[in-house]
Amino acid sequence: MIPKRIVIHHSASARDTTTRNMIRSWHKAKGWKDIGYHFVIEGDGSILLGRPLNKMGAHAKGANRDSIGICLTGDNTKPGQKWNAAQRKACRQLVTALRLVMPHLTVHGHREVGTTVTTCPGTDNLPGRS
Repeated sequence: MIPKRIVIHHSASARDTTTRNMIRSWHKAKGWKDIGYHFVIEGDGSILLGRPLNKMGAHAKGANRDSIGICLTGDNTKPGQKWNAAQRKACRQLVTALRLVMPHLTVHGHREVGTTVTTCPGTDNLPGRS
């Protein structure tokens, strides 16, 4: 896979949702081998590795072949579950690091790519988007 873009998601769940206990289980329940995102940023700003970057993600139907998926836990459509400052900072840092290695990458919200109609990741400004 040669990525051309980064696709940012929210988990559409509580901000304290964890990768290990929830997201991985949800994706395995869909019949996937493992988590569909390449990275997950949890509520405390921790960045966790999901799928390896050399593997195609399963995060944006119709846009997986050329994208890196980053999911921030929380629900940006609900005031009490929006991304916090630690998550936004971690996302900006991760996007910056990825663009140092792959400067051609563009940043998109899930709602802007693929074939799924969604409001993900809400309408806030995307961290790391120039």
